[in-house]
Amino acid sequence: MIYKDYGTTGKKISAIGFGGMRFLEEEYTKDKAIAAQLVHEAFTRGITYFDTAPGYCKDQSEEIMGEAFKTMKYGDFYVSTKCSLWNAKDADDTRRMIEQSLKRLNVPKITFYNLWCIKNMDEYHQMTAKGGIYEGILKAQQEGLVEHITCTTHADSDDIAVIMNEGLMEGVTLGYNAVNFAYRRKGIVASHEAKKGVVVMNPLGGGAIPQNPQRFSFLTEGTTDNVAVAAMKFLVAHKEITAALPGFSTVAEIEDAVAATKNLPVIDEAYLSNLAQKLGEELNALCTSCAYCDECPEGIPVPKLIDSYNEALLSEPKDMANVASKLKNFWGITAESAKKCIECGICERLCTQKLPIIERLREMAAM
Repeated sequence: MIYKDYGTTGKKISAIGFGGMRFLEEEYTKDKAIAAQLVHEAFTRGITYFDTAPGYCKDQSEEIMGEAFKTMKYGDFYVSTKCSLWNAKDADDTRRMIEQSLKRLNVPKITFYNLWCIKNMDEYHQMTAKGGIYEGILKAQQEGLVEHITCTTHADSDDIAVIMNEGLMEGVTLGYNAVNFAYRRKGIVASHEAKKGVVVMNPLGGGAIPQNPQRFSFLTEGTTDNVAVAAMKFLVAHKEITAALPGFSTVAEIEDAVAATKNLPVIDEAYLSNLAQKLGEELNALCTSCAYCDECPEGIPVPKLIDSYNEALLSEPKDMANVASKLKNFWGITAESAKKCIECGICERLCTQKLPIIERLREMAAM
């Protein structure tokens, strides 16, 4: 296992983290100890960063982690959990969420406590306003219940840069993988340059990469790796990334992720340029989220809509419900804005892949 500095916190965490939102329901509903064994398996393989949240796995994830932590020495592992606008309206609510998480997790303090799912600057300002979530976490930190204040975000890269440079956060968790790196890279670079810890979620594209090995076979060129391992290596090799955060359901998935810390490629601009070219050649129907099309005169968030349309292209058979889910759960929007399209064609002229954006917007508007 490789261990990397988490910003300037003084913590070194494993380059592969454990995302606690994919425990198998048939296991944890029968006995949490069964699911907790997966945490132990990860720990014995060198994974020391465990991420969870209230609500994950039907609100059982924190308790599953806590069951495992009972027999793990505190200080040999690090735990990350979260609080958002949907479960805390003010600092007092936040304090109650922190105390609930401490009890569930069976730990004396929470290593990394996140302002959860910041989608835009308005939400960031709401969370950090006087009497809000940030103030509640800060007070808990002063009392020794929280070590480091961090955040998770789906904001644009420019907004991420602003948030990281403002200095309230010691680290960030954001979505980044071999498909969307062109759109998200600016955010991780800005965070790294601000000396923040950078954890990347959705490392396998929500399962799209391993579920479509032929589409993503270019990732494995010149290696004997399977596509999931290759996609993880791509992330671990980034100097800007502290840890990749896959969700685990089986020991085999853990073994694949740990294998991704060996024989890493060299990630430089030439490598990224080559990868971008491969994405264009092999996946010419799939948006790579470069965001060059983000010039709509009607203010339509074209990059977010077309990025979400990938979910329809990757599903067999084509399923627009997957698109709606991505829009809601990842970007925090709906397809309603697609109805504003005046078909001026600016976005299609700017698209480096020459995708049929207008046609896709029509389809999304009809959802």
